[in-house]
Amino acid sequence: MIRVLLALSDAQGSVLSREVLLDQCWDGLIVGDDAINRAVGELRRLVVVTGGDIEIETVPRVGYRLKSTDATLRTAPVAAHQAASQPVRRRALLAGGAALTVAAVAAGALYRSLQRDRELDALVERGRMLQASGEPQSRERATSLFRQVVMADPERADAWGWLAAVETSQPASLVAAQRALDLHPREPNARAVMASQRLDLDDWVTYEVTLLDIIRDAPECALALAQLTLFYQGMGRCRESLRFNERAIAVEPFNPAHQARRAMKHWIFGDLAKADQVANRALQLWPGNPSVWNARMITLAFTGRPEAARSLLYDDQRRPGDLHQGTIAAWRATIEAIADHTADGARRAEPAMMAAATQSPGMAANAVMAFSYLGLVDMAYGVADGLLTQKGRFVQGARGLLVRDLYSGPVWGRTQFVFVPACANLRADARFTELCRRTGHLAYWKARGVEPDPFVKGSLSL
Repeated sequence: MIRVLLALSDAQGSVLSREVLLDQCWDGLIVGDDAINRAVGELRRLVVVTGGDIEIETVPRVGYRLKSTDATLRTAPVAAHQAASQPVRRRALLAGGAALTVAAVAAGALYRSLQRDRELDALVERGRMLQASGEPQSRERATSLFRQVVMADPERADAWGWLAAVETSQPASLVAAQRALDLHPREPNARAVMASQRLDLDDWVTYEVTLLDIIRDAPECALALAQLTLFYQGMGRCRESLRFNERAIAVEPFNPAHQARRAMKHWIFGDLAKADQVANRALQLWPGNPSVWNARMITLAFTGRPEAARSLLYDDQRRPGDLHQGTIAAWRATIEAIADHTADGARRAEPAMMAAATQSPGMAANAVMAFSYLGLVDMAYGVADGLLTQKGRFVQGARGLLVRDLYSGPVWGRTQFVFVPACANLRADARFTELCRRTGHLAYWKARGVEPDPFVKGSLSL
């Protein structure tokens, strides 16, 4: 704090950028911008406590400067050839009025401030680890910790960013994200939250570039890594999706959502043994976790193992507790149709599958996979059109509002499922190019100069 005060005093009313402050006050150590936020915030608090006649002014998108009615602080900026006398000027400046008072109090408060910072850092780290577990109860505890930190120190952009990432209320999440960005415009979690909220308001290229920019600034931002994992899978860029999911796992190795996606990736890339290994271990570690359970159910049902899928469906210990009865009925019908292997079996399953498909985005996606896997491509396209382009007989009216379980979230209404093995028949059909045109995929691939991975390209004509 004293070094920041000295640097601002030496500037004699000129603006110092955050980069200059980091260079002058932290001796080249690699620290985040939050270090500046905390130092400036504490100095401002001390100015208020001491009644000091100075102000540390934030100059938006530039930096900070010291203002005062003291004439010594209104002197013109020092010329470069006078730099050698800087220590003398600084001592003379601080010898007078409010700056001396603040500096003296700052010296006494420095230990207490550092101690408080250490305590708050520990709370943030604890909250980060809790949210990384992916469990709802842990997320609630993390939310409580981050709230505690921002109440103790409202200037902590990192805590506001984490709070934005874990808040389940969308309005509260946006408020926290905006507060973080007001304090630090490059705070990664807050930027990732804002990007997810603007998904589909902006074009997909903008969304992708925004997330990649976050990763360049903060390579360990797991929230942005997870968003890129889902995005690239939905664009048919499975290799890129795999790469970003592995990066997310490196940051949060025990996040069940990342591990569920890893199991799915092994299936997508044709290594069923590894898919089973990861999925089975994940079920042991996180029984009842929605992401893990869904990945295990899909990789059993759509690889010709209906008996194992049926056993998982009826296992109350491993099944998520909030599954809607319509969802359970649809999965039961899907499994029985797969076990039957006949057109009659598929027709018997159709009513339950279609009933769920019109109520829940996730079950609509499952219905597309099931119909494609069973060779009922017309039915698969009927549901896909309703879910993805709002056309035809199977448009969702409720969009998950009436069915509240793991499949009701809007993320299920995206196209990750289109590029998995169960949808191979869908992609092989001549209608696939037109479907991709209507969903905007063709425009995205053209704008980025890329194509989906060859093994999921199907009948696409680009």
